Amino acid sequence: MSVRATISDSKADFHKEFPYVIPAIYRKLADELLVELHLLSHQKNFKINVLFCSGLKEIFDTFTNGYKPQEHTNKLFNAICNCNGFNPNEINSYSEDLSSKINSITKDTLMDYILTLKQVMNKDDYYSRINAIGIYKLVSSLPYHKNLDAKEIDIDIKSISDELSYPFSRVEKDISLYKSNIEKMKQALEIIALSLNSKK
Repeated sequence: MSVRATISDSKADFHKEFPYVIPAIYRKLADELLVELHLLSHQKNFKINVLFCSGLKEIFDTFTNGYKPQEHTNKLFNAICNCNGFNPNEINSYSEDLSSKINSITKDTLMDYILTLKQVMNKDDYYSRINAIGIYKLVSSLPYHKNLDAKEIDIDIKSISDELSYPFSRVEKDISLYKSNIEKMKQALEIIALSLNSKK
């Protein structure tokens, strides 16, 4: 019987693959994703899907905006995934697949697309906040949503959540927290930029 890796094991593997100092403002993101992926790797009913991969890339790309040196971002993402048994190339591929299909999805075909996703997902798919961000990424990127207000966008998010049997109250809360954290991150980066400029 194989011994399940502990969070300490995952962190040790992470630091072996990414032996660089992570700037303080990005350290929390790296730690939170590392821990979350570790926990998901031990969930029996969890299986990666397009929404999860898109959500993970969205979170990582958004919160590593401005990371320096920039060439370390791919190494950081790969290390976070690899130390928990996730294949970063597979995750990138799934995410790119969704991005390539977004422009062809219309209001009339959205739920058909979700049904095709549902067919390859576990019947009792384990819910993760990362899936919620994947739903948000999908819906907010749809071309026809450019002319819709927030209420109409929320209707699509609820429809998708219901179809996938995800608790909408949780999905809504996780998306709201995500958007709030984006604003906090922007403000923090602006403060750092101002501080650096004042020292020149």
